[in-house]
Amino acid sequence: MKINVYQEPDLKENHVDLYYNQMDEETTAIKQYLSAFEGMITGKDEETERERMLKLGEILYIEVVDRKTYAYLKDSIWRISYGLQQFMDKFGSVGFARNNKSMLVNIYHIQELKAQVNMRVNILMDNGEQIVLNRSYKNEFYKYLEKKVTEELK
Repeated sequence: MKINVYQEPDLKENHVDLYYNQMDEETTAIKQYLSAFEGMITGKDEETERERMLKLGEILYIEVVDRKTYAYLKDSIWRISYGLQQFMDKFGSVGFARNNKSMLVNIYHIQELKAQVNMRVNILMDNGEQIVLNRSYKNEFYKYLEKKVTEELK
């Protein structure tokens, strides 16, 4: 197999193209390896300066604090280089919904939705953490949830 690597300083986003004439064992393995990166982002632990690839599926929610964006996993917090809108544009279709001005929730990690007296909703996450669904995002959030449930049932 021939591999070409090019540096293009003006490129807006890195990409990999795989050309093949037959889907053999080698090509299948490479395709599977590359596919794993489609659902991953880089996270940085601010205390240790360590970086790690985060699978989108392991992220419970994303929050902006002091103009910095953090991905919250079950047992750790990682700084990511996306803004909320940038993240939604790229990964919103895989299960992330906005629940307030500074946060996105992975709907696949919601354990329970509890309605409150003040028209707000508490979101109970897999790790036991409770997050508030703001009233102004409630309709959009429920529409997104309904859309995802409908897609899953097809």
